[in-house]
Amino acid sequence: MKARTRKRRKPSPLLRSLLIAVLLILAGAGIYYLLSLPIWKIQEVTVNGAKMLSAEDIRDLSGIPLGENLFLTSFARSRDNLRKITAIKSFHFYRIPPATVLISIQEREPIAVIVLKGKSAVVDAAGYIMNRNPNLQLNIPDMAELPVISGIDSREVSGGERIEPKVSELISEIIIELAKLLGSRQIQLETGGFEKISIKLNDLLWIKIGRAENVREKMAVFKKLLPVIADKWSQVDYVDVRYPDNPVVKYK
Repeated sequence: MKARTRKRRKPSPLLRSLLIAVLLILAGAGIYYLLSLPIWKIQEVTVNGAKMLSAEDIRDLSGIPLGENLFLTSFARSRDNLRKITAIKSFHFYRIPPATVLISIQEREPIAVIVLKGKSAVVDAAGYIMNRNPNLQLNIPDMAELPVISGIDSREVSGGERIEPKVSELISEIIIELAKLLGSRQIQLETGGFEKISIKLNDLLWIKIGRAENVREKMAVFKKLLPVIADKWSQVDYVDVRYPDNPVVKYK
């Protein structure tokens, strides 16, 4: 007679689940132990992308906690600190083993200097005031080449850090084009509630824009009139392009 073979009992689903849970706990504990070793303590913070800003200032203001664990430390507070620096457009944190944190930043690009309450504010195309933080110094090599804009009401600055979108749009679409065209760096912008917009160039020539509509078309008309008034700015009272189909050059 053939001997009967005993069938092996398979572990119950409950026992299998317990074994898997124990293994996961042991693996997690092992990983946590490895990540907790002193070798992973943050010893250095480097900054990449700082051109106008000081890398040292960024390191200090970020508040990265030196001596803390590279992998287990949250950078939430450091992110909040860098978000307050309006000169920074975007940033990323990178954990580089064994003990380095890399902060990679993208700076905003200055397009004009705005005079507000007697103080100079450097702004980018989106209207952000880049030099609002007194603890930061901007090193802008071509600062003297930026158009200087006055006549903007302080009420048109939101939260002290950004010019209203309508004003920043006028700056990027009109004034920067004028600066490129004429090499003019002294520009006075009167928004007039966006119903009676006017611009004064080099304290000599007034341009009446009117309502904040069809601005590009109006500026294209002004460009065509430039040869007519070349070398005659002191003799011109104003150039009126409020109605592009019927522009006016008013002499004194």
